[in-house]
Amino acid sequence: MISVMLLSMSQAFAQEITLGAIPEQIAEITIDEEGIAHVVHKVKGSTKTLQIDTYEGSMINLSVTDKDGSEVQYLTLEKYPIAVVLPPSGNDMIFIRYDLTDVLSLKNGVWTWEFNAPGITNMYFPEGVDMIWVSDRPVYIGEKGIRQHGGKMTLEYVIGEPVVLKEVGWEDARFSVAIRTLTDVEQFEFSQPTKSITFDVAKENQLVTVIIPLELLWEPYEVYLNSNKILNREFYNNGTHVWLGFRPDTSGTIHIVGATVVPEFPLFVPLAIGISAVLVLQLRNKFNFR
Repeated sequence: MISVMLLSMSQAFAQEITLGAIPEQIAEITIDEEGIAHVVHKVKGSTKTLQIDTYEGSMINLSVTDKDGSEVQYLTLEKYPIAVVLPPSGNDMIFIRYDLTDVLSLKNGVWTWEFNAPGITNMYFPEGVDMIWVSDRPVYIGEKGIRQHGGKMTLEYVIGEPVVLKEVGWEDARFSVAIRTLTDVEQFEFSQPTKSITFDVAKENQLVTVIIPLELLWEPYEVYLNSNKILNREFYNNGTHVWLGFRPDTSGTIHIVGATVVPEFPLFVPLAIGISAVLVLQLRNKFNFR
C-alpha cells in the first residue's frame, strides 16, 4: 500500500510529505581527488519508520545495508533531494551509501562546493589537502577533516597547492617564509626597520596563505593591498609559525606589517632574565635561608 501511495504522488506533493521519524545518524562525506563525494549515513536502527534525507546532487551507486553488508529493505521518497525511508527493523546500524558526481567544480585549480545541509556532517578531503576555505575563511585541518553543523557554506580547496619559499637573512640567522597560492609571487622583500614583508601577486581574487616564522615577524599583523588595508585571517599558530590567509580582489603589492621584528623579539629573553634576577635578589634579602 505504501508503494502504491508513493507511485501515485505528484512531484509537488512529494516535496512536502514525510513518512518517518528523524533518525539518529552520523553523516560522513569523503571527497576523492576527482571531485566525487562519497556519502555514508550511519543510521541507528529503530522500531519506528525512519526518513533519511540525502544530500543535494546527482546520485549514483545507492545502497542500503546492515553492518554485515547484507541488503536492507527501503523505499525512496521521490523529491529533491530524495529521501530514503526505512521500515522498522531489528538492525543495530544501517548504512546508506551513495556517490554525488556533480557537487564539486574545478575552476583555475580551485575545487568549489556550494554546500547546503540541514544537519551535522563530518567531511574528509583528498590526500595532500591540509587547509581549506569555508565561505572565504581559511581553516587549517592538517590530516583531519571538519564538522559542519548544518546550513550553507562555500567550500574551497586546492590539491597540491604550490608553495613559494623565500629565504630571509638577518645577521647570522636565516628564516624561510612560505607563500601558498596559485598566482605568481614576485618582488619579495623583508624590511627590518619597517617590520614588514612585501611581495607582488600577479592575479586577482586568488587564495593566498603566508606562513611566517614568529622569530622573524611577530603577530598581530596588518595587511595592505596597494596601500589599502584589507581583512586578514590569522587562522593557525603552531608555536613557531603563523598561517595568515587572505584573498586580494586585485593584483598588486601585498604589504604585511608585524608587531615585533628580529632581533627585537630575542631581546625579550635577556629582559626576562634580568627581571628574574632582580626578583631573586629581593627574595634573598627578605628571607633568611639559614
